[in-house]
Amino acid sequence: MKRWTKGLPDQACFHLAAFLLFAFPAGTMAGEAAVPPAEKPAAQAPALPADKALKLEDAVRTALENHPRIRAAKEKVGAQQAVLGQQFAAYYPTVSLGNSYRTTTASGTTGTSAEAFDFFSSQATFNMTLYNFGKREGAVQSARETLQASQYDYQTTANDIVLAVKQAYYAYLQAQALVKVREEAVKNRALLLRQAQGFFEVGIRPKIDVARAESNLYNAQADLLAAQNAVKIAWVTLKNAMGLYDLPEQPVTEDRSIAAPPLSLEQAKEAAFNARPELKSFEAQRKSQDQQIATARRGHLPDIIFDANYGRRHTSNSGIDTFPLQPSWQVQLSLNIPIFDGFKTTNRVEETLHNYYSVKAQEEDRKQQVALEVEQSYLNMISTQERIKATQAAARAAKENLDLANGRYQVGVGSIIEATDAQALYTDAETSYVRTLYDYKIAEAQLQRAMGSP
Repeated sequence: MKRWTKGLPDQACFHLAAFLLFAFPAGTMAGEAAVPPAEKPAAQAPALPADKALKLEDAVRTALENHPRIRAAKEKVGAQQAVLGQQFAAYYPTVSLGNSYRTTTASGTTGTSAEAFDFFSSQATFNMTLYNFGKREGAVQSARETLQASQYDYQTTANDIVLAVKQAYYAYLQAQALVKVREEAVKNRALLLRQAQGFFEVGIRPKIDVARAESNLYNAQADLLAAQNAVKIAWVTLKNAMGLYDLPEQPVTEDRSIAAPPLSLEQAKEAAFNARPELKSFEAQRKSQDQQIATARRGHLPDIIFDANYGRRHTSNSGIDTFPLQPSWQVQLSLNIPIFDGFKTTNRVEETLHNYYSVKAQEEDRKQQVALEVEQSYLNMISTQERIKATQAAARAAKENLDLANGRYQVGVGSIIEATDAQALYTDAETSYVRTLYDYKIAEAQLQRAMGSP
């Protein structure tokens, strides 16, 4: 390390310090704008009005405003913004002020004095790195890429929350539709029981018809209770997905629209590769590692540092009065050349290289997972779309069969077994149709999420 020290007039160091401070602003050296402050966590939105039907877009908006996971992701972005600001600090000087008072009998390094003497010092210190061969530039760019990766992670969290809300929303609609199916089953079986009792009282049908009708009715009532409980559980799941814990149950807008996939499977995969924020996050992380590799390799290069201090100090040794304090200043320009650091820089380069290839492998793995998600959700959507047609036709046929069976039983031609089997068949067909319908809506939401555009 080479040092240069030269006497200057009393105020020269301060003029030089001011010149360096304004001659090398961070914006000029880094070529970057100031870092915006992190956003404050959003306050919890008020509960939606109970007299208004809840729409899917309202549920999604509420979730994005209230869910704790979205707030946590936002805070991570804010934390990374602060890290970027810390890296920008390398472009600014450090200024400190030190004041000290010491009383001692020590004289020099080995001698002592018979009487204690006082020492006063007040000093301002200015330190600034003039140039370090791109180390701080690389650190800033690495932090900037990491910030971008955290922003993509925030978007990923938002997409996950949107998908969770959609799945819970459609599951709630499905549960409500199944309650209607079970209510209709109870109504039909109660009617059949009244008919069986009337036939038994006039001696047309045996007692076993009444017993069978009663058993079927009780089973239908048990299924209805289970379906009603499923609605309550589905509502709890929905409000949890929205990030609300005290939202009372309210009407929900029904959505049974069916639309064909707008893209082919290959187009959907290509859209996912271009839009998925997870892949963009890995790309930003890889760029950040690139900068860290370059910065680590520059660890073998020197640093040019400017130091200056000015203060007043004096001692009362040898009968001299402590006050007034005498001015003292120093200006120093240092060139620090690393010669040997115990292979620290070499191992640091090795570490950053391994981190880079690790991120690259994770990116490739995630890309494969994205392709799998797109293909699975796409095929599920196509499959459920075809199943809707089949289950809808089955439900119509089962309804016709039920009407015929009920008519035959009413005129005394059909049996109770035929009527109850027709009721069970119709209930199962309606249940399958409802489940398939909302399975399609969930598959549609999953495909949108897999393509990166929920």
